Amino acid sequence: MADKNFKFLQGAVIGAILGAAAGMFINSEKGKEVAENAKDMMADFYKSVAPKIKKLKKVSEKEYKEFMKIAAEKYSKAKALSEEKAKELIDETQKSWKHFYKHFGK
Repeated sequence: MADKNFKFLQGAVIGAILGAAAGMFINSEKGKEVAENAKDMMADFYKSVAPKIKKLKKVSEKEYKEFMKIAAEKYSKAKALSEEKAKELIDETQKSWKHFYKHFGK
């Protein structure tokens, strides 16, 4: 029972982190320019990567950023995003380390 509660709590925290990361992007100057499309793109990306993020245990900033870069590149290719949109996605995912570390890195 405690294990199920822990997994639920862990999932809720990861969801909050992903929401905060997506919110940071949407509120950035660049994000405001492409808010509607970017909002959908980021939400879809984080939804697709969330199960993989849950599996990460202790990971360094470098490893996390490399993981997110590769995930964003694969997502961009699968969704046929323009080079500009792919770069924006990669750049924004690199900024989510602080949120991840705050909740899981300690």
